[in-house]
Formats: sequence, structure tokens, C-alpha cells
Amino acid sequence: MVWMTQLMIAGAVLVFEYLYFSLQGKEDGHDLQEDLTLAVKKYETSGVHANVQKHINAAFQEHGEDVEILCPILVDIAKQNQMSKNMN
Repeated sequence: MVWMTQLMIAGAVLVFEYLYFSLQGKEDGHDLQEDLTLAVKKYETSGVHANVQKHINAAFQEHGEDVEILCPILVDIAKQNQMSKNMN
């Protein structure tokens, strides 16, 4: 299903956006794999994943697979769920 691909892409964008900001100010040589693992865990446990999935499912139910309509909606979903906004 196309929506599953979109969900995975949205999740990856949100995880890497969070990872980018979490790496700011860290010294070179820091364990990138550890930081990535922590970012994925935060995505999965923070409620962001469930929220993104709910909104993507709703968008596909309402608009089918119309890319012209879905693209800006998916971008908005990602913007609204930026994990870096809630960094500790």
C-alpha cells in the first residue's frame, strides 16, 4: 500500500530531523548509531508515531492516492509532529 510507504518516509524524516538537532554541539567521534537508535526509540515511544499514522491514514481515506492533494498534507503532518520541538 502506498500509505504504508508514506508512513515510513514520514517516520524517517521525523527521526532524522530529531537526530540532526540532537547532534548539534556534540563532539566528533560520537557514536552515531547509538544516537540514531535513541531517536528511533523516542519516535516509537513518544506518541508521535501513532499520531502520524492516524493522520496519514485519515488523509488516504479522505483523498485516496491523489498525490497532488496528499503531498502538502503529508508535509503538514511532518511539520506538526516535529520531535525537535520537544527536545529535552
